[in-house]
Amino acid sequence: MSNTPGNINEAFIRVVSVPASQINLLSASLLIAASEYPDMDLVAERGRVALLGERVRERLPRRHGIFDAVHAVNDVLFNELGVRGDLKRYYDPRNSYIPDVLDRGLGNPITLSVLYMEIGRRAGYHFHGIGLPGHFLIRAGEGSESIFVDPFDAGGLLSRRECIAIVQRATGRPGRRSIPMSVEEAAPFMRPTGNRNILRRTLSNLKQIYLDREDYGRALRIAERIRIVVPASWHNLADLARIQTELGRFNAAAETLSTYLDSAPRGHDLESARTALSELRNRVGSESDSDSEADAAGTTGPIGGSPRNP
Repeated sequence: MSNTPGNINEAFIRVVSVPASQINLLSASLLIAASEYPDMDLVAERGRVALLGERVRERLPRRHGIFDAVHAVNDVLFNELGVRGDLKRYYDPRNSYIPDVLDRGLGNPITLSVLYMEIGRRAGYHFHGIGLPGHFLIRAGEGSESIFVDPFDAGGLLSRRECIAIVQRATGRPGRRSIPMSVEEAAPFMRPTGNRNILRRTLSNLKQIYLDREDYGRALRIAERIRIVVPASWHNLADLARIQTELGRFNAAAETLSTYLDSAPRGHDLESARTALSELRNRVGSESDSDSEADAAGTTGPIGGSPRNP
């Protein structure tokens, strides 16, 4: 018998409709996986992570500090379980689902980091997610005592300067590649990432994977989840309108695109969006006329055309 809620979407809304600091990151992450695996047992999956946290706690010496905690999590997750970053199939969607990561022993940076943080939390330690451009890390400890851990690299430790180098490579800094980025310049990238943004980033990765595969049904589900997590994300609204259009949901696409136009920043190229919205409204109007004519002729609706459902 499944311990997954009957309405996964409603359960997800309940979990994320709180201040970011109060979001249960593990529950939200498991509910993301439950959309792909509706028969998944949420209670059992939480229990797996709790047991890993207990195994970490058992390895801690009586007097322990942050280095001991990092060593213990690394020992359980990477040495004992053999979990690794998936270098061969980085964009495999299974790398974004925690149950798959535990089953396969492979994951991407952000999902491995979420797992790392949740195991550490159950062992009594609060680790921070650090969302660098193009990568995701863990910070253990505070201030000058901070340790940066790369779960994608089997828990390898990084210095602050190495983290800054990652930022510099990712941001490009045209014309200044030979000039090291200062600590002050890198500071905005090195701040802890809140739970809401961690979920947004996890879902955005999945959405892009499904868009690249032209799997618009799954992409729609993920884009709708992002809208729950960050309703005002105009990037996601643009993608959602595109996905709805691909699926033939022209009325919904027009509504989404209208919301996008209201929320996108000034100066952004909005003319193409206005043109697309006008075309969508014309298409909806002409389809409504066709529906009326078909009903009058005793039919049930238009024949052919784009599907209404994924």
